[in-house]
Amino acid sequence: MIKSFIDRVLYLGYVLLTTFRHRKKLFIFSRYYGHKYSKSYLFFLRNAYVYYLKYDMHPLDYFYYNVYEDKGFDQAEHANTLFMYRYHRKMNDRKSVNYFHNKMLFHKRFKNYMGHDFIALKEVDVLKLTEWFFAHKATKFIMKRMKSVGGFGVKKIVADIIDGKLFINNKPIKQQLNYLKNFDMIEEYVEQHELLDKLNPSCLNTVRIVTVLDGHQNVNIIGAVIRLGVNNDVDNFHSGGIAVNIDVQTGKMCGNGFRLAPSDNVFFDRHPVTNIVFDGYQLPNWDILIEAVKNAALVIPEARTIGWDVAIIDSGVSLIEGNHDWDKIIIEKALKRGIREQLKSYI
Repeated sequence: MIKSFIDRVLYLGYVLLTTFRHRKKLFIFSRYYGHKYSKSYLFFLRNAYVYYLKYDMHPLDYFYYNVYEDKGFDQAEHANTLFMYRYHRKMNDRKSVNYFHNKMLFHKRFKNYMGHDFIALKEVDVLKLTEWFFAHKATKFIMKRMKSVGGFGVKKIVADIIDGKLFINNKPIKQQLNYLKNFDMIEEYVEQHELLDKLNPSCLNTVRIVTVLDGHQNVNIIGAVIRLGVNNDVDNFHSGGIAVNIDVQTGKMCGNGFRLAPSDNVFFDRHPVTNIVFDGYQLPNWDILIEAVKNAALVIPEARTIGWDVAIIDSGVSLIEGNHDWDKIIIEKALKRGIREQLKSYI
């Protein structure tokens, strides 16, 4: 009982913090629905918090799930944020979580599943960093903060060697060092498979696939989606990207793409830039991806449920990261159903 009370206090703090951090998004959604239905935006803002008080639903989820318009929405069927917080804590050992929370530890532990190298910026000087760039003979790289989430804290940079000297974003490396050290690591840029580049060439488009280990150490797949950027450096669903459901058995994209936006235009039968139809589009190397994810899920069995981000490349796949506190929104919206009972069956 005390633990439940503490969980609720922590959840209240989380809700207050995240709604304050995303207050602009909350007000934009409220005003959008207010304008659409000729009501005050305060009506929808109030409803969002009423659902939080009654059902533990995060106020933003009220809008993400389109609760006002979906008269058949059953909150008991869906995994709300408090349920997911408790689920992740129960399923993932606290010590194991650090390997997923810290991107550098993740790289070291899962290097056999990753097709790209990285360097930790806190440990290097100009000479070592220059040698690393020279050795990799590439022009595009990705900078990340150690605990970046949601596509934030991730930047693409361009490296050029001119007359034997290194330039980052057209400036000498010495002038850029302080800027680079605002980040924690630099990764090689992953060149995606041509069929993914055809879908959207503006960024690396990754598959999010969620696994759960049952009591017998069998790897179960809850769902999979592909996240596609739209004129953006990142594909993240919460950074303006589009998500499309994937048939786990075949690797084919299913139905329309969708995004989280205060707009009537949230579903797409094709990519808005490349005009490629989503439904039935076959993703390459799917069997390789499934095998890699199932093997990776057993590397740290104390972490029983992980949301894996995987890039599909010409030679197979490359693991990008694992999320111990994966977001249920993208999976439930892709599957068009709640997953609460399914998740509970693995406890």
